Amino acid sequence: MNIVRTDQEIWDLLNQCAEVEETGSSNYPGMSYEQGIKVAIEWIIGDVKDHPIND
Repeated sequence: MNIVRTDQEIWDLLNQCAEVEETGSSNYPGMSYEQGIKVAIEWIIGDVKDHPIND
């Protein structure tokens, strides 16, 4: 398995997640924790091209 995202892309996503934690305003309130992990990992390894938070 290869990580196809840059360190900066991953850190940007982690910072966006931290902001959501602070504000409590998730764009995906109906998504389970496990679904969120799956989507993020798929994006990191390149199986999904769409950013997990940005539309």
